[in-house]
Amino acid sequence: MMTSQSLQNRPSEATTFLRRIEILQRLPAKGSGQVTATVLLHQLEAAGYAVNKRTVERDLQFLQDYGLWFGAVVCDARSKPYGWSIERSSARRAHQGLSVNEALSFAWVAREGAKLLPQGMLDSLTPFFRESEARLQHDWRAQRWVAQKVRVISGRPIAAPKPIPIEVTRAVSTALFEDQQLQLHYSNAQGHRSQMTLSPLALVVRDLGLYLVAWIPKYANLRVLHLSRIVSAKVLPDKAEVPAGFDIDAYVEQGDFQLGGELAKVRLRFDAFAGHAFLESPIAADQEVLHVSDAGEVELTATMRLSPQFVAWLLGFGDRVEVMAPEGLRDEVGRRLRAAWERYAR
Repeated sequence: MMTSQSLQNRPSEATTFLRRIEILQRLPAKGSGQVTATVLLHQLEAAGYAVNKRTVERDLQFLQDYGLWFGAVVCDARSKPYGWSIERSSARRAHQGLSVNEALSFAWVAREGAKLLPQGMLDSLTPFFRESEARLQHDWRAQRWVAQKVRVISGRPIAAPKPIPIEVTRAVSTALFEDQQLQLHYSNAQGHRSQMTLSPLALVVRDLGLYLVAWIPKYANLRVLHLSRIVSAKVLPDKAEVPAGFDIDAYVEQGDFQLGGELAKVRLRFDAFAGHAFLESPIAADQEVLHVSDAGEVELTATMRLSPQFVAWLLGFGDRVEVMAPEGLRDEVGRRLRAAWERYAR
């Protein structure tokens, strides 16, 4: 990244040229997303350019009028703030190209990203996926790396994420970045649809689910909305309202995600099958392995938050784990296991 000083030392014509090249690189492909002048302004400032929003708007207008050599720059003026993009056919990185390592990274994301990312985000990366494919098509070692050398697995079943409309992803991202309110239609788990106006506060990724934490001014309360249940979303010109003292980390721990609970030193005994993994991957930074028996049983201590999720995680091991301490956690897990036994013993 260039520094502000290095840019100031260049002739103004050179700085303008480089700034417009920078803008072209940051325009998403038409049909896969849009970016506003405000977003571009923040990105240019981070890259060391001393500009204002009006300068960015003039650059965009210039590129739209005269930038056909780079590709057609498109302005969506149907609503404010205007959205900008570039035709897919443009060679937005032709002057730069991808290194082998970059191409391999994009190839891996193209292969595994469908399991992790909303479709709208994947669509915005399509030009890079195509370029990485072209970059690697004559490199047999790289092709073998992608096809045979890397796998992503999970130790438990995880449902595939539901598709999220690209218009929803775009509207939510824009509103979050520009601190604006959203108007959306939402379908709850029972299929009931409602319209609401809200202030988006944060996005939370949990497993493969994408959630929006929002403030509903009308009811003065916080809500967690699954993005896949948002039918439509529209960015409003009104400034988003943030409740006093809101902190996303504190909310995640104590709010609707049920990750909260007191911190406590736990003592666990795993059988050889389950315990082997924790010799390589500790469950906490302060984990201490107390004993490994001749049979391979692993006894350890660690400081954990006694949340409903942690209890559910322990229950998932069934008879392969014994909670030694604290007593309250041992009683809770024992009670749940007895209830499960009674259900299966009917």
